[in-house]
Amino acid sequence: MNSKGFFLRIGLLAVAIVFLVSIRTMTAAGVTVTVSDGVGTTDAGSGGQTEVSTGWTASGFYVTGTQVTISISSAATGTIVNCGTASTAFGGAAGSFGSFTSSTAVFTFTQNVATGTSGSLCLSFGLTTSTATNYSISMRATSSTSQYTTTDFGAALYYVLGGNEVQVTAQVPASLTFSIRDSADTANTNVCQLGVLSLAQVNYCSYRLRIATNAATGFTTTMQPNTLFNSNGYATLTAITNDTAFATGTEAYGIAVLGGASSGGRTSGGAFTNPVNEASATQDAALTFNVDSTPLNFTSATTVISYTAPFNASAAPSLNTTSLVTHGASINAGTPTGNYGHTITYRVTGSF
Repeated sequence: MNSKGFFLRIGLLAVAIVFLVSIRTMTAAGVTVTVSDGVGTTDAGSGGQTEVSTGWTASGFYVTGTQVTISISSAATGTIVNCGTASTAFGGAAGSFGSFTSSTAVFTFTQNVATGTSGSLCLSFGLTTSTATNYSISMRATSSTSQYTTTDFGAALYYVLGGNEVQVTAQVPASLTFSIRDSADTANTNVCQLGVLSLAQVNYCSYRLRIATNAATGFTTTMQPNTLFNSNGYATLTAITNDTAFATGTEAYGIAVLGGASSGGRTSGGAFTNPVNEASATQDAALTFNVDSTPLNFTSATTVISYTAPFNASAAPSLNTTSLVTHGASINAGTPTGNYGHTITYRVTGSF
């Protein structure tokens, strides 16, 4: 055999093989897969028979006869079926589903699909479940001829009954605190000493109400004298007239002023800067605690201050977030001698 001819034939064969390989296009790619139900969501599934579209973009050329296997895991609770409107197109290319099981269905294209074509295929899955479940829906497209070989694959999740949700919870314990403090808010106290009364002056004593609560609709504070201001039942000091100033030489007793906390109430924005509400004519026309003097000529529980949201008293001493109560007393020349007094009971009720 002519050696030159032999090597020539070998060379031509090699060229032919290279040429054949060069014209065969092969692609295998993971593609981004999307799933969507009939209302366009992947995370609000409520279970039951559900139509879900699986979408992707072809990474290569799909020839006629290309098959796409759609799989679901966990398996559906029944055989997978076509959607109400059957999937017959992918970017304009026709085809149909077949080979249905509870976990797979196979779509066969009856037309070519160009590289880069996007589309989706719809199947109806039985997703009956009573617990949160994440279903993996995957696709695998296989197209192979002597000229083109394309394999696309990918998966996405369809969430049923909140399978992708975490419910974060916490509890905030109810809180309600109250104390009666001295006028400087430096110590607790349960006394208000008016001292020895004389014709020459009006005597005063003060204390503060320190209230804090996280009750959503705030709190209400009432005061209740056990008796009128008297000397062990022998004589009773005249109650001050509502909103009338105390005067030297005029017999009178009552609250000289109630200065409600000027801040501490929660605002709609979350700051604790609103003032407390002082009882006014809205509660009792005869007892306007929010304006000058108020008589203590009652023995029933009566609202004095309130707020309609959480209230925070700042660290002591605080003159802004505590309410100041000042009692006053004066006598005239005919006021009977004696040791006068009564007990005021405060009650704070949270509106949780």
